[in-house]
Amino acid sequence: MNLTPLFETAAVALNRKSSAELGDRTLYIGSSDVSSCARKFMLQRTSPVTPTVSNLLKMSRGHVAEALIQRIFDAGGLKHCYDMQVELQHPDYPLKAHLDFLLYLNLDGEPELHVIEVKSVSSIPDEPYPQWEEQLAYQLGLLRMQYPERKIGGSILAVDLNAGQIHQFNGYSYNDALFNYLYCRALYLLDCLEGRDTPRTTVSHLCAYCQYRSDCPALNVPKVALPMEIEALAEKYAQLNSTRSTAEKQMKSIRQELMGFTGESFKGGSSKISLIVSSVAPSMSVDAELLKERYPTIYPLVLKERAGYTKLECKPVKTATA
Repeated sequence: MNLTPLFETAAVALNRKSSAELGDRTLYIGSSDVSSCARKFMLQRTSPVTPTVSNLLKMSRGHVAEALIQRIFDAGGLKHCYDMQVELQHPDYPLKAHLDFLLYLNLDGEPELHVIEVKSVSSIPDEPYPQWEEQLAYQLGLLRMQYPERKIGGSILAVDLNAGQIHQFNGYSYNDALFNYLYCRALYLLDCLEGRDTPRTTVSHLCAYCQYRSDCPALNVPKVALPMEIEALAEKYAQLNSTRSTAEKQMKSIRQELMGFTGESFKGGSSKISLIVSSVAPSMSVDAELLKERYPTIYPLVLKERAGYTKLECKPVKTATA
């Protein structure tokens, strides 16, 4: 029984059903739009492309992660302390935001409206991506317009379903300057939609997932015909890189199974291999955001330039099929 055709049609229907609560995305600017590339935003409106089954499955992880967080909150006694998919609307323009979770809590002695943005990831990053922070800042801004006198905060929950890990990037509050920038960017996107401005490209880690990447001017460089020996080397590199990526994924899965058996401390072996699990003691690091907030005059003095690097990509060329 071949279930592939079913997956290809049902995955699209599932994504459409899951996104129905967000309404018609072509009629407003959302928080994810504001933090994205203007060119991609416009092409999604004017030339929509049906995502592949692979991308649809990756997108569905977000809904699974939200459902998991909901069950955790309910089990923790917070069932009546939050709302999900709270819609915020700008009073004058078609600008909206849909909050994954809005918590009504009094954990620090003062009632707070706390926005939680849930992100499903394949691995938890060391720092939140700028697009995540901009999305949250935009949401906090629209929430501030609705509740000008309330204490408002927010956090980002990165959820790695494969590894069973959740990490909270906390401590976000309403930032007037940042929201004004994002508000102006939202108006710029409206101008693009109505033909008063030209959509410009924004390069970020999201380019790797963009369906409009092939002819993007920001990534389009002149193509040079490869000599035969260079072509052979590049093919070998691509093959080895593919093998490495596959191995890393398999190692991650096997690691989880091994850790499930060993726990966090173990020493054992056989005639063929030894298996040791030990803990690395926590260490201290500088909280850059806290330093910037509490010592704004010192922060610029301790900044140092991060060296750039040369990135090499070798990928097999996908041939069009009739």
